[in-house]
Amino acid sequence: MDEQLKIAKEIALEAGVVMTQYFELGMRHTFKDDHSPLTKADELIQELVIKRLSEAYPEHSLLGEEGKQIQEGSTYTWVFDPIDGTAAFLRGVPTNVFSLGLTENGVPVLGVVYDPYTKRLYSAVRGQGACMNDVSINASSHADLARSYIATDGHSGFKDLTFFERARIERVRCLSYSSTVYASMMVASGQLQGVVLPLGNPWDSAAAKVIVEEAGGVTSDLYGNDQRYDTQTKGFVCAGNANFHSKLLELIAPSI
Repeated sequence: MDEQLKIAKEIALEAGVVMTQYFELGMRHTFKDDHSPLTKADELIQELVIKRLSEAYPEHSLLGEEGKQIQEGSTYTWVFDPIDGTAAFLRGVPTNVFSLGLTENGVPVLGVVYDPYTKRLYSAVRGQGACMNDVSINASSHADLARSYIATDGHSGFKDLTFFERARIERVRCLSYSSTVYASMMVASGQLQGVVLPLGNPWDSAAAKVIVEEAGGVTSDLYGNDQRYDTQTKGFVCAGNANFHSKLLELIAPSI
């Protein structure tokens, strides 16, 4: 995977140039059919990723938020989000990142995430540990709900607000960054204890999954099952360790 990791990092850095350029120039945008925002930067980065990966690996499938290229019978699929956290990007809030993951038969085996504002490049290859700017990172060992910090994307996807009430009682501090991948990198580096995404798509977590797990964390869908990326995703839950992950699943169970 050395070659694939090298190319993924190069693409991430090139995407970061586009992100910072448009972040500084102002955020003009349109809306997609699902009413989510789309910027020129999203489109340019989408084109960049497709061009680079199609040239390097024409036999691989590509699955991005703004489009896909599926190669019949392909073992490998690159899953990417040009800008995860477009809502924050539009408002000049630097909690948005570029995300690129590689799956083999539906299982993430490589992940690269780039935060161009702080120049933090997160990466992982299955079985080789996780790094931030080539320095090893480790998830949190904090196992108690009390005094923990987690991120969630608001109440969308929950059937009610029970989760938030239980979190308050258990003294869990809930934050929102507008980017699941950004928050997941904070879990991978030990700054947060967990992330809960009730609704999501493959590009919201494919890269994050392998990076968090290689940092010693635990991930699953909302129901505690290992999430594959050749089937429908059912939310995303990640935590710094198995004990906290189990408690987080119990906390959200009444609201899903």
